[in-house]
Amino acid sequence: MAKSQGLTARFKEFVAGVVPQANDSGMANRLLSSFHETERTGLMLACAVRAVIVVALIGVFAATGAFVGDGWAFLVLMPLGIAAIGALQFEQERRFPRTTWAKYAFMVADCGYLAFILIARHRFANDLPPVTLAVKEGALLFFVAFLVHSAFSYSPRFILWTGFCIATAWGVVVGAAANAPGTFFVLPGIGETWREYGDPNYVPVIKVVYDYVILVLLTAGLAVAVWRSRRLVLAAATSEKARANLARYFSPRVVDQLSAREQPFGEVRRQPAAVLFADLRGFTARCEAMTPEDAIAFLREFHARMEDVIFRHSGTLDKILGDGLLAVFGIPDRGNGDAGDALACGFAMIAEIKRWNAERAERGQFPVEIGVGLHYGHVMLGDLGSERSMTFTVVGDTVNVASRLQTLSKELSTRLVASEALVKAVREETRRDLALVDGLKFVGPKHLRGRENETVVYAIDGVPQRAMA
Repeated sequence: MAKSQGLTARFKEFVAGVVPQANDSGMANRLLSSFHETERTGLMLACAVRAVIVVALIGVFAATGAFVGDGWAFLVLMPLGIAAIGALQFEQERRFPRTTWAKYAFMVADCGYLAFILIARHRFANDLPPVTLAVKEGALLFFVAFLVHSAFSYSPRFILWTGFCIATAWGVVVGAAANAPGTFFVLPGIGETWREYGDPNYVPVIKVVYDYVILVLLTAGLAVAVWRSRRLVLAAATSEKARANLARYFSPRVVDQLSAREQPFGEVRRQPAAVLFADLRGFTARCEAMTPEDAIAFLREFHARMEDVIFRHSGTLDKILGDGLLAVFGIPDRGNGDAGDALACGFAMIAEIKRWNAERAERGQFPVEIGVGLHYGHVMLGDLGSERSMTFTVVGDTVNVASRLQTLSKELSTRLVASEALVKAVREETRRDLALVDGLKFVGPKHLRGRENETVVYAIDGVPQRAMA
């Protein structure tokens, strides 16, 4: 039990190590549970395939006349007994899916039954050869079929267990052959001849050695192949989970860059960034007259349109706040035009709302208005939350100021308010189109709630044509 828990813990550690952003225990547990379910359904499939093979094998025996003579009882009991064990395992996996030890017990039963039937086959009829011939005839291939059966479980540990059971059972068969009356063997290279090899009572030691070498290689190779497959599936699952998380915040181009990194967001740190707050005007009052379905559909369309604008301007969608949203420009990596991108995004949002209102007017729907607040300064960024629920976000005074500026836009009856810090950052950026700044007018110092010092602000004065494209 302790060993199983250790393996589970190492599995979870591996999940956390593939992509750091996917290291929550809930995800590891879900992936582990998914693998267990895959193992169970795989074993059930193997049991069903076994039944089909048994029917086909009996048909081959009948078609080739193998049932002629006293050996028919052996030819029937061998496949039917293995099929019966498979049927019991199928039913057990179906009724008691959480019994993980059962598959190991059934593999012992499989190998034990086949060993018994090979050792005792000459007792079913006089015309069946002794067990020594089973060793020379390659009866080990019957056991190798169990390795194929174990591969359906996608469990490297179960494959290794199967190899161990086969090695033990085959050792019993070889031991029974060596102890049979009249059996003799010669060590390799010491008087061994083809004449002795043809004797039914002769057991070739070199063939037994070869059989075990091949068995070990097959078991190890199959276990490594399945382990590698599980690792690749796990890596793909965690990678897609990480990409899905990244896609919530960043544009597809940025997601491709970040997903290639071992640590997409880097360490928790403080750095300059431009912050944008956008909020719908009067939506709360209108929401009261809307059905829940209409309200949610309206918000989804609003968020989708704004998200597209943010991503086009290399922004990060930090979070959705009901009928508003927070976007950041310059994280996780700083750019040469973060402040200008944020201001261009604010203008483009207003232009997009204008286009949306034209569409809504044709459908006889109410117009939409938004307010946008923009500020530039240092932010703290990193993963916040608990181990169960964690999200990447930014915090700090810059974020609070941007939120207050958005609120101020309503008081000033304008659609966009930007701080002097952001305007100054835009002017300092190289090769920035200053038509964006020309679209703002100086308002002056304003007192923002929660701040002692006044903040110099600018407001929109028309939308530059280039920003509306």
